[in-house]
Amino acid sequence: MTEVIGIKYEENEALSYVLPDQQYKKDDLVVIRLQKGDRLACVVRPNVSLASETLPAQMDRVLGLARPQDIERHEANRAFARENFSFVKEMIAQRQLDMKLVRIAFPLDRSHVFISFTAEKRVDFRQLLKDLAGYFRARIELRQINTREEAKIYGGLGPCGRPLCCSTFLGDFPPVSIKMVKNQNLSLNTGKTTGLCGRLLCCLSFEDSFYQEVRQKFPDYGSRVKTQEGMGIVAGMDVFAETIKVRFEDKASLLTYSLEEISLYG
Repeated sequence: MTEVIGIKYEENEALSYVLPDQQYKKDDLVVIRLQKGDRLACVVRPNVSLASETLPAQMDRVLGLARPQDIERHEANRAFARENFSFVKEMIAQRQLDMKLVRIAFPLDRSHVFISFTAEKRVDFRQLLKDLAGYFRARIELRQINTREEAKIYGGLGPCGRPLCCSTFLGDFPPVSIKMVKNQNLSLNTGKTTGLCGRLLCCLSFEDSFYQEVRQKFPDYGSRVKTQEGMGIVAGMDVFAETIKVRFEDKASLLTYSLEEISLYG
């Protein structure tokens, strides 16, 4: 187990876990030591011990509580980023680059410029990099992000009506597969399994272990089962009520049975 705190560099940015130097409270402002300059962050999850295997191998550290001058510098950097957002977009347009600017951020000393963008294809931004370095007089880091990361930054409401998991409490993205959709008896064609990012919902992974375990009690779809009414075919199931719907050749509607009321045939 490793003691960590959960922080966000910006309100709508992803949650990250870092190594603390002391006990912190929720909403404390702290300074994080990074390889490319120190950044101010807000504590969103106080000191907690997590399994080491669930955390990154290399983790950033907290320097301490933010001082008034750190907060002033951070706010000045945010204002500077907003002022230059449109200008950077114009530079991208002038170079006719097929990329969408998402965010500009700076460390406290403004020694680097972190620029995030999305693009459908690989972008040759070498000349843009030179232009930006000359304008900001700092080292430029251009990072192409995917649609899941973009949704993490912008935030929004998921189909459940709650703020997106990725922009609130998730750290790294969990692996999500079509097999999880099938395990939960959901349809890929309805769009209900797709998030704002256009990819499968991260929350499909939260209950997958439950569905894998409980589905072992049930026969497969299309299996022949024996009931009080005779032989039938499994046409549906409810894992929560532990019931199965059975289709009979001589009956127009499906009949519902508990697991105890049916047995596999053959």
